[in-house]
Amino acid sequence: MDVKKFWKYLTTDSSKTKKKTSKKEVEVNSRQSTTIKKLSSPTVLLILINSILGSSLFFVPGYGIAYSGAASIIAWIALFVIATFMMLYIGELVSLHPTSGGTYEFCKRAYGRAGSFFAGWLIWVAGNFGMALGIVAAAEYLLPVSFPNYFLLRIIFTIVLVIAFNYFAFRGINFGATVLVVFGIISLVVLVLMTLPSFIDFPALFSGMVKSPFDLELFKPFFRSEGGGIFAFLGLSLFLISESFFGFEIITYMANEVKEPKKLYKLMILAMIISGVLMTIYVISSFGTVSYHDYINNPRPFAVQAAKTLGNFGQNFIILGVVLVSISASAGWPIVGSRLIRAMSADKLFPKQFAVLHPKHRSPYRAVYFQTIAVLIFSWFIFRGYIVNWNNPYRTIYLIYVVLSMIVLSLVLLAVPILRKKEANLKRPYKAPFGRVLPFVFVAGFMFLIWNWFRIEGGVAWSILKLTLSFIIVGVPFYFLVEMFYNQKAIVGVNEYLSYFVLLGEKLFFPFSIRNKILKGLGNLKGKVILEYGCSVGTLTKKLARRVTEKGRIFALNLSEKKVEITSKRTRHLPHVSVHHHPHLNDFKLKLPQKVDRVISVGMLSYMQNPKKILTSLAKHVKKNAEIVFVDFDKFFYIIPNVSWISEDKKLVAMFKEAGFSVKVERKRGLLWTYVVISGKRR
Repeated sequence: MDVKKFWKYLTTDSSKTKKKTSKKEVEVNSRQSTTIKKLSSPTVLLILINSILGSSLFFVPGYGIAYSGAASIIAWIALFVIATFMMLYIGELVSLHPTSGGTYEFCKRAYGRAGSFFAGWLIWVAGNFGMALGIVAAAEYLLPVSFPNYFLLRIIFTIVLVIAFNYFAFRGINFGATVLVVFGIISLVVLVLMTLPSFIDFPALFSGMVKSPFDLELFKPFFRSEGGGIFAFLGLSLFLISESFFGFEIITYMANEVKEPKKLYKLMILAMIISGVLMTIYVISSFGTVSYHDYINNPRPFAVQAAKTLGNFGQNFIILGVVLVSISASAGWPIVGSRLIRAMSADKLFPKQFAVLHPKHRSPYRAVYFQTIAVLIFSWFIFRGYIVNWNNPYRTIYLIYVVLSMIVLSLVLLAVPILRKKEANLKRPYKAPFGRVLPFVFVAGFMFLIWNWFRIEGGVAWSILKLTLSFIIVGVPFYFLVEMFYNQKAIVGVNEYLSYFVLLGEKLFFPFSIRNKILKGLGNLKGKVILEYGCSVGTLTKKLARRVTEKGRIFALNLSEKKVEITSKRTRHLPHVSVHHHPHLNDFKLKLPQKVDRVISVGMLSYMQNPKKILTSLAKHVKKNAEIVFVDFDKFFYIIPNVSWISEDKKLVAMFKEAGFSVKVERKRGLLWTYVVISGKRR
């Protein structure tokens, strides 16, 4: 597969129907519903239950019991209560803003543009990890080490599932919702089949005897703290099992697909109560059936429980059911992740092309394709942990996921009191109790749990925290890159901050070979009047000044005041050079005393918020048949595209022609990106 062509397909404003999608159409599409048939209440309820119940229910209890024994049931009950209260607050937010943006939308309204990006980024990274964890866990337990070529089969299994689930998302919300409902029913059936036989011995019951495999003796000793304080270890257990109650926020991304979005909070609370009660009963049944040592020494304690209550056949059936439950929670993420990307695209915090809907399935299909690639990369990250012999790769990635999820939930919870103040005049269909106080208590509780985990596990926790921080930090350059596509203030601000950095690294960013190509394209410059639109730090300005001699003149301008200051200092001995500050990205507003013979521009075209208008205004200051050279950049690191009109030669030629210029486009591969050279004449 040609990666470059595939990326171009993802980020080009076109569809399978070959119908061009205008900017206006993209913006409209990004905000409209992605389904014709709205989701009913039973459907929403089963989707919610499916998202809460997942692989963690069967694998995570061992983390809790390992530190605090059967007393970890206290942590389960406490977490159930906490999660229910959190659901109340998220229910308030979703009833107030029922959009496809979900938790990202709440953070956007509470924290502004930068805050919303990082909230969306963290949600996206955490969701990718969550999906990858569910599928890898299923692969690990379905294909044990005893299988021939087990590792290769696990990889194939993961790839197939990732592609399949993203295909469900590609087919649209209605098709995907049907799949999620089926998985929700499977999760409930498996949970009941795991729980009831622990309390009722059905073969004995059919023989007329009342017996139960459940044994309270297995709860003794109730408290185990391995030499530490019981409350500290209960806190650690609470931290380790917390992911079991995450996932309920998935439905917030489908709020505008629900028949009655204003009542969605009621379904959310009901789903949490149903799931929480069932999960708590299951954990109690498991603690009374599986011994402490089995939990510690067996990676699949649920299989031990099934063998004791259902026999060997029942054990195999339950293992298959648990595998299905593990992957079921992952099935919803492609729908959620693609809608998150779509919402961010609509807000110009992601390339806007990802907001386009498929003409038939009404899904954000380009976002789905991108999401598929991302999850495969995250899955490989987990498998690589096995290759390089990480100590328990699943647990490592699981803990990264838990920390990221706690950060995201903290941002969402704090949005409640913030929005109550910022949007006090908005009518709230539902208002959660203690909304000005309890969110801060919950966030403080999350911080305590992380600190307590760090205090007990020390170096291990620190290593995982560093990995978590690295995923957060990766979002910083991406944010600035996207901002520089769409936000005029950000464009100017970044240029201001990077002024001296550009001065130091200009030879790398703008090599001599490109400069010489520009100068050659401009021909004989002696005595000519030159407009340098985007003079950067004045390196090329000095070369142009020598070429025109004192008989000519240079008008150099830049959007950054600091770059203008640097250029002015470097050319102060050249009286025929005048440097101007021009921060306008929607029009060319500099009044020149005369028309120019040549125009040269480096790195300015992609910054223009209205390039057609700027080029048309610029043409009025350019003599007929005057030579022009525009240079810009595309395919940063040969992965990230620039704005759409930079990526397509035909669009560039047509845009310049409309403004009054005849040009040709050349592309030259550089070390870090492709240089786009646009040269021609004023007609």
